[in-house]
Amino acid sequence: MDAAAAKAFYDYIATTVVGMPPAPLSRLLSVNFSTAEDARIVSDGISRARILYEQKSKLAQAEYVLAQLAKATLPGAGTALSPQTMARITAALEQQPDILQSVPLDAENIRMYAKNCWNVLVTIVSMTDSSSDVNRITQCAIVQPMNIVEHNSLAQLLIDQTAVISADTLFKYLNAVEASCRVQQSGSAQVHNVRLASKVFNHALDANGALAETMSIELSSFCLSYTRVKDATDLYRRIITADSTAL
Repeated sequence: MDAAAAKAFYDYIATTVVGMPPAPLSRLLSVNFSTAEDARIVSDGISRARILYEQKSKLAQAEYVLAQLAKATLPGAGTALSPQTMARITAALEQQPDILQSVPLDAENIRMYAKNCWNVLVTIVSMTDSSSDVNRITQCAIVQPMNIVEHNSLAQLLIDQTAVISADTLFKYLNAVEASCRVQQSGSAQVHNVRLASKVFNHALDANGALAETMSIELSSFCLSYTRVKDATDLYRRIITADSTAL
């Protein structure tokens, strides 16, 4: 098989396997598979086709992710992504981390991701290397007041990222919890929020004991506002103990 015939055969195999319109293959093309060289040409052509197919698949996957995330940021109701779509996006991001470089991560888009595709946002945070970016994204995702579902999701994210969560992020979280409790006034929802917040701050203190001093006044005030909740009184005792030990 001469060079021209080899190129024609390469193109035919590659475009046909990838699913593109097949390249024209001359009827006069003489193909003889009797030599090892010709076998190598066929093998290389198939390998080339696989590479082209993988490139096309990755491009399609990236386009899908960006299109769905753009949909999630549209105003109005009905833009929340389905669990199946979020799972597909998450899998794509994990397979192709470079896609993340093209995902818009300004404050407004982050708030929309938090609202319409929370699981994707969690994946984005987990794939973010910079602790400052983790805190920036997390702070943008904090809303107030929060309903129970929103608080549950945010609390788990904070616990998962305890090692890098900053005091500024925790201050913003505390403000959101207090705003939520003021709206709920009393009852099981308020107790749930206080207990969940106490759990988050205990995890934070486990990771960084210095937070007991940094947030002493604000956390003490929060705990004393809900002394009927055991978790809050236990957190208050921990803060007071840490303060006295530091003296």
